[in-house]
Amino acid sequence: MYVIVAFDISEESNREVVRRYLRSLGLSMVNRSVYAGVGGQSIAEKISEKVREIVGERDHVFIILVQESEYLRAIVCTKEYCRRVEDEKFEVI
Repeated sequence: MYVIVAFDISEESNREVVRRYLRSLGLSMVNRSVYAGVGGQSIAEKISEKVREIVGERDHVFIILVQESEYLRAIVCTKEYCRRVEDEKFEVI
């Protein structure tokens, strides 16, 4: 199972606290506001409890659980190519 966390947080200081917390749980940055990593329901709940302490009134955090098989079928695109995650090891930022 994979946990994907996408967020829209207005304050940079709050974004940085969330980023550090997600990295501490072993999640990797997919882009500036999306993190992903191996985890299940307990990690998702842990994240939800922590981010409620951090986010502001108008901020949003989406926590999505997906099966590994679904995650590996995700398509990653750059200017040069589009490939499935399962076809290549992608370097995380």
